[in-house]
Amino acid sequence: MELKDVLLAPVFIALLYLWAYLRQAKQTNPLTKKYYFMALHLRMFGALALGLVYQFYYQGGDTYNFFHDSQLIWDVLLDKPEIGIQILTDTPNTLNPATQAYTNYLYFYSDKSTMIIVKTSALLGVVSYHTYLVNAFCLAFFSFSGVWAMYKVFVDIYPMLYKHFAFACFMMPSAFFWGSGLMKDTLIIGTLGWAFHSFYFGVLKRKSLIKNIFILVASLWLMQAVKIYVAMCFLPSVAVWLFLQYRANMKQALARALMLPLVLMIALPIGLYSVSKLTEGTRFSFEEIGATTKTNTEWNAVSGNASYSLGEYDGTVTSVITKFPAAIFVSLFQPFIWQARNVVMLLAALQASFIIFLTLQTFLRAGFKFFSIVINHPFLAFCLCFTLVLAFGTGVGSGNYGSLDRYRIPFIPFYISMMYTVQYYAKKPKKFSQFA
Repeated sequence: MELKDVLLAPVFIALLYLWAYLRQAKQTNPLTKKYYFMALHLRMFGALALGLVYQFYYQGGDTYNFFHDSQLIWDVLLDKPEIGIQILTDTPNTLNPATQAYTNYLYFYSDKSTMIIVKTSALLGVVSYHTYLVNAFCLAFFSFSGVWAMYKVFVDIYPMLYKHFAFACFMMPSAFFWGSGLMKDTLIIGTLGWAFHSFYFGVLKRKSLIKNIFILVASLWLMQAVKIYVAMCFLPSVAVWLFLQYRANMKQALARALMLPLVLMIALPIGLYSVSKLTEGTRFSFEEIGATTKTNTEWNAVSGNASYSLGEYDGTVTSVITKFPAAIFVSLFQPFIWQARNVVMLLAALQASFIIFLTLQTFLRAGFKFFSIVINHPFLAFCLCFTLVLAFGTGVGSGNYGSLDRYRIPFIPFYISMMYTVQYYAKKPKKFSQFA
């Protein structure tokens, strides 16, 4: 960070807060209004904290490497605009003689997904004079908008749990730390929130259909471009929600009972087909996922002192699937307090400890009713499906608690919200919305 960060950041903070203030009345209701700026405060704090931790604690790392590459593109845009535009529009790893003299110095030019955040930062430079803090605050604002959109869906379905949902969506340390700065995770949590919001209000409630379908498609495109595995988990999960919703709307009990196996028979192949087409030709395709998991795990395990192991991988899909229970456990409940090696890891451990407590509390209160409650409420089934699939993927693909803490932030709000909702149904089995 430089002097221009100190000079320009307050100006842009004021502009972003003004924009938020002008939209507050439309975005809130009497129940949610008090959480609106609190959520924004936490995102802005997270963006600042992430930059400071990387600069003074890690003394470099992903966020500054992303900024380094975007700085090079920004400099080229100023010096030779036509070359800079070519770099922005070329597919990453393209051997273009006109741009090669510059792209040779980009750390991430061969990584298509990472170049999304690099190019985004470079484009933000048009308004921010390519200032790190301003770029980070703008991305944090996008993340805030997506998380708030997610929160609005939760409250629309279960308005009486608005306090619990605010805690789940806004106050988890890993979410507002890793999901607020100049990171790919910031784009992911923002796009996930908007995809979730547009699916619910557009597809299920049929409100502003054209606008919401456009937002859904755009969000899914950006999601798969940045982290394709999140889209891989989201699509089958919303397919389950959609089919179970159709089943829940049936009036005859026999038809609903017969519909459940039919839902599973239809949703599973549709989900698998969607994922196979989405990942076709990538390292996350069904043909490559075993080898990719093995490579990622080995790399992450040796890239830090906070590694964990789920056992041996032989590069096959079978060896990955056998790690399902262990992967779910480590994604949801680790690191433990005694495994913390630094302050950042300690925060992750405290968060994991809370999730352990909440999970135990939920099963003690709901007992075996937990599964019937989830199955009979399509939204909760979506939350469980998305959590388990993404937790499995992040658990087997990380191998390092630092990476794991970033990778799991998309499912944390859904898991915690599901647990609070199950607890409520266990005490008061009342349905708030036809989409619950």
